[in-house]
Amino acid sequence: MTPRRSLTLAMTAGGLAAVLAWGYFSSQERALRNLSAPAPALVAVTYLAAGARVDAASIEVRQIPRAFIQPGALREAKEAEGQVAVAPIAPGEQILANKLATTGVALALAVPPGKRAIAIAVDAAGGVAGLLKPGDLVDVLVTADEGGAPRTFALMQAAPVLAVGRSFTAKPEVADAGGLLTPPADTVTLAASPYEAAQLAHLELVARLKLALRAPGDRERVPLAAVVGRAVRPAAGDDGEVRKR
Repeated sequence: MTPRRSLTLAMTAGGLAAVLAWGYFSSQERALRNLSAPAPALVAVTYLAAGARVDAASIEVRQIPRAFIQPGALREAKEAEGQVAVAPIAPGEQILANKLATTGVALALAVPPGKRAIAIAVDAAGGVAGLLKPGDLVDVLVTADEGGAPRTFALMQAAPVLAVGRSFTAKPEVADAGGLLTPPADTVTLAASPYEAAQLAHLELVARLKLALRAPGDRERVPLAAVVGRAVRPAAGDDGEVRKR
């Protein structure tokens, strides 16, 4: 092979390599630009508790780089409106299709593993004046008559409220067409262990149940002795000492 021909082949090979390299880097640049390009994704703007119904005020469409859009994320508000969250969704979290369900199956999906959903009858006094909403945490206090002496004890602590009446929405009731508030619901559905559910079913017939509302996220279990008859003691103060009467 002559030197001239060798030089020609070398230049041709070099040119081909340069073209291939340019094509590769161009495709990588296009891929990176595509991943960084904004695309619509549905995001929660308020906290959605398990069992809460999704409405237009609780979600919005945001432009997010494609690389950060999660698989299964919804893109339009109409895909989520009217459905129910089957797991808690935090503000700013993308709305995934597998976290929503229709109302008909939402309660079953919202029940924690190993728990049961059980509805108990409440009135205004026993149900925190009708101001409970799904996602709240409550203690269940039971007062029973034992041989003429009333006894009050905490049957459950930090029990999740799954539903209030037939409502899954976590929002307060709104005024109806007549301008009056919807009457408080007469049932509250709680998540309970199988044994707690059986106790609730029995105690609802022979005792009085009262719900005590907790602060959001407060799941601490506090040792509480039963209160019997008139044996009521003052609560312990912040310093751990019992306050004087």
